[in-house]
Amino acid sequence: MPAYNEEAYIAKTIVGARRHADAVLVVDDGSTDETVAIAEALGAIVVRHATNR
Repeated sequence: MPAYNEEAYIAKTIVGARRHADAVLVVDDGSTDETVAIAEALGAIVVRHATNR
């Protein structure tokens, strides 16, 4: 799933996706908040762009 500065919503989204999939892939588009840390803490696979595109 694409994500950019989604720290307020990413946890709920990942938990919901886990009910339907074995793995969750988050493509972070240069977030400057805690989006990546939260996604990684919840076990998501995170691919990160260094800057927002």
